[in-house]
Amino acid sequence: MRRTLVPLAAVGLLTVLLWPATGGAAAPGPRRAAAGQDPDAYGHELYLQSCASCHGVNPAGPSNYPTVPSLKDVGGASAVDWALRSGRMPWRSTKGPASRGRPAFDLSQIRAISLYVGDQVGDRDIPTVDPSQGDVQRGRDLYAQACSACHGMNGAGSAVGEGNVAPSLQGIDALSVGEVMKIGPGNMPVFHGGIYDAAGVNSIAAYTDTLDKNVDNPGGLPIGGKGPVPEGFVAWLIGLGVLVLFAKVVGGRN
Repeated sequence: MRRTLVPLAAVGLLTVLLWPATGGAAAPGPRRAAAGQDPDAYGHELYLQSCASCHGVNPAGPSNYPTVPSLKDVGGASAVDWALRSGRMPWRSTKGPASRGRPAFDLSQIRAISLYVGDQVGDRDIPTVDPSQGDVQRGRDLYAQACSACHGMNGAGSAVGEGNVAPSLQGIDALSVGEVMKIGPGNMPVFHGGIYDAAGVNSIAAYTDTLDKNVDNPGGLPIGGKGPVPEGFVAWLIGLGVLVLFAKVVGGRN
C-alpha cells in the first residue's frame, strides 16, 4: 500500500504545482482579448467558440437547428447583449425557453460578441438608459399602460397563459429595461419610438428601479407579491383547513 500511495501523492503534488502554469488547459474557457487585438476579430473569435455551433457560423444566416432562432431576427446587438448579460445564453439545450442564469462571459467579452453580431446583422445599436434622467411619475403611468398587465404593477411577474411567464422586474437593471423594450423577447411586444423614446425609457427605468425598494406590506405576508388570486387561494386553503380541523375535533367528541 505504501508503494502505491507514495507515487499517487507525488502525482497529486505535481498536479497542484503545475496547474497555475498550465492555466487549467484541461478546462478551456473564453479567452481574454490580447493587448491591441482588433475588437471585431475578438468578438468573431468568441462567437465561433461559443455561439456558432447552434446559431451558425454566419450570424446573419440560418441557424443549425430548427428550434434555434437566426440572430438576424432577434434584435441585433441589444438582443445578444441582453441574453448574455442575463445568463440566458449560451443555453445548455437547443429547445425550450432559456432562463436567467450566471453570465458565462465578462462585460468586455459580452460587448465584443454583441457588437460583432450587430455588425453582421446590421443593427449594432445598444440603448443608453439613465434612470436619473427619467420622471418616476411618468414612468409609473407608462408602466401601468404597457407593462403591468403581465408583470404586475409591483413588478413581481406572473403567468400569462400557454406556459409563458412574465418574469419579475424587481431588481432589473436599467439597461435591460431599454433592451427588452427594443427587442420584445418571447411574447413581449416591442415598445420602441413614440412615447417610448429615450425619455420614456428613462422614466420607465426610473420607476422599475423603485419596485424592490421600501416595500411595505401592511397586510402581512405578501406571498411573492403575485396579487389577489394566489393570496385569495391561500386564504381559502387556510380557512377551509381550519374549518375541516374544527369539524373533525367536534365530530370526534361525539
